[in-house]
Amino acid sequence: MFSLEDIMEEISKQTGTSRDEISRMVEEKQDELSGLVSPEGAAYIVGKELGASLLKETKRDLKIKNITSGIRSADISGRIIQIFEPRNFEKGERKGSVSNIIIGDDTGTIRFSLWNDDIEIINELGLQENDIVQITGGFIKEDNRGNLELRLGKIGKIEKMDIERPDIPKAGSIKRDFETLKAKSICDFNEGERVETRACIAQVFRRNPFFEVCPMCEARMELADNQWMCKEHGNQDPKYNMVISGVIDDGTGNVKAVFFREAAEIVLGAETDKMIKAFSRNPMILYDNIEITGKEFVMGGRVKMSDFTGSQEFVVNEVREVDVKKECETLIERMKA
Repeated sequence: MFSLEDIMEEISKQTGTSRDEISRMVEEKQDELSGLVSPEGAAYIVGKELGASLLKETKRDLKIKNITSGIRSADISGRIIQIFEPRNFEKGERKGSVSNIIIGDDTGTIRFSLWNDDIEIINELGLQENDIVQITGGFIKEDNRGNLELRLGKIGKIEKMDIERPDIPKAGSIKRDFETLKAKSICDFNEGERVETRACIAQVFRRNPFFEVCPMCEARMELADNQWMCKEHGNQDPKYNMVISGVIDDGTGNVKAVFFREAAEIVLGAETDKMIKAFSRNPMILYDNIEITGKEFVMGGRVKMSDFTGSQEFVVNEVREVDVKKECETLIERMKA
């Protein structure tokens, strides 16, 4: 076991925290635990809370297909598929920026978001498409479209790897998988897949279709002390998006489906702003004025397991009207391929 001085030195080296500050935190941790741990044990706990890696054990990376919302400390290795230019947000006196990176491994892809000062990491590490990166201590959240997103947070770190990884495919093959939805019947859906299916809406759940999002980053907002709060940008006047849910059926099976934003607008046949103006006082009336049960669409999205029911759920973020001629042409092309 390392000495207390060695542990604090390593924590300081990895986190940039001063030795005096670490010593104070160790004493507070011992007091918090009523003296039930040694100074060395308390130092290990403090190091872990600060994001320092003190135990030289071999940890396996989390595969992207196994990522679920709510993971607070994820270690992921992957190849950069695409780096998007930063987008700037401005609301009153508040300003912010975000840059998205698509990262993939042999099981799938995920969006990795860098916010504000963290965007400089791209230039500092000289990150480019096709680079392999190791992300440690990241956290996973679900955006308002139902897609999973990886963020660094306060303790997360990213490292550019200088060696090639044979277990991580080249960017070209990952990109093709990222861009192409697999055409599947509902009976063949598998968790984690991004699929496309043609189905009709068999049932619509009567729930409030409007939800509040941050005008800067469009993350879901929470009401606290009668104020709408964003975890990233604090108090903001919310903007509104739409979500509807129900059951879809394609003749081979059925599954719960959730339609976010533009997908909900296409299914309902109206823009969010117009729907808000018409039904904000009593959102439930919306379902009495728009009949969508029995309508057929081509839908694309991700298959996931519902946290509430433990059964499959189809998170739809692409919807289009059924064009019989186009569907026939697409089917012919797939048969040729």
